[in-house]
Amino acid sequence: MIGGLIMTNERRAPFVHHMARPVSLSLDAFIALVPLFLFSTVFFGSRPLLLAFLNMATAVLCEAFACLLLKRKPQIKDGTSLITALLITGMLSPTAPFWLGMVATTFAILLVKMAFGGTGRNLFNPAAAGIAFITQCFPGLIFQYPESGFEVTNALLFQNVSVSPSPASSLQTGGTSSYLWYEFLLGQVPGSIATTAILVLCASMIFLFVRKSASPAITLSFLATCALIAIAFPRVEGTWYNSVLLELCSGYLIFGAIFLLNDPVTTPNHWLARLFFGIFAGILVMVFRHIGRFEEGLCFAVLLMNTLSTILDRQCWKLLHNPKRRKEEMA
Repeated sequence: MIGGLIMTNERRAPFVHHMARPVSLSLDAFIALVPLFLFSTVFFGSRPLLLAFLNMATAVLCEAFACLLLKRKPQIKDGTSLITALLITGMLSPTAPFWLGMVATTFAILLVKMAFGGTGRNLFNPAAAGIAFITQCFPGLIFQYPESGFEVTNALLFQNVSVSPSPASSLQTGGTSSYLWYEFLLGQVPGSIATTAILVLCASMIFLFVRKSASPAITLSFLATCALIAIAFPRVEGTWYNSVLLELCSGYLIFGAIFLLNDPVTTPNHWLARLFFGIFAGILVMVFRHIGRFEEGLCFAVLLMNTLSTILDRQCWKLLHNPKRRKEEMA
């Protein structure tokens, strides 16, 4: 999520930034993620923490290797690579092989972050790109979830793991979910490591809002858009609020709304641009869910919106500020 950077000049966005509390922003993200991982260990044992540790080690080694090749001083202390690794881990299944997260992390750090120049210069969100990559290559592994409460072993290979379709998978196949509303809130549904406990996610969201490490304009406009589309175009029979509950609480939609969409390097800084960013991202996610190949397309929507970030910033800046400048010059 957190790149610890803020744009100084909208004309040169998103490539020219200045460092602004990078360690503090990364620390905020870390604090917000820790309860989600601890909550996951209650249901699945120590494996989520082990996956997180291996992915963080991979991120550090990849960044150090890239800096060695580029003859640059490593910036590992800013914590951005570690946060990228944690975000990738959070969107993995508890039964994911150890190598799967390491592949996603390697792709994210070497080919998405460092290839563009490192911290503050990446065009795309590294964590979203890493998950999108393994989603395309290994969909059978990333969308295979154990039943809630099934303690996963730390074995390198899995055998006879009891798997269960996630609510997002049920929606994609035209079915409905048998889980009750409070089971979504308490994370008692199949899903990724850090994406099922809605109450904990909401607490993390409020914490980041208070710390100003996440933008309510982006997050809330995104969630509101997804909710409105869920009402207008429901994928399940029943009441409108049941459709909203299933859409918002399935997959890693809320997780992405909090962490992936609020990366200050790859998202707009103008308040109006952020509002449009969240709305357009919500539309894309719901389109991917309705007609896409995979049960969750949030990462692909994030990557597409990253390409529009600069355009939104510039156009919203011109829309609101240029008329004022003309009036001042005429006066």
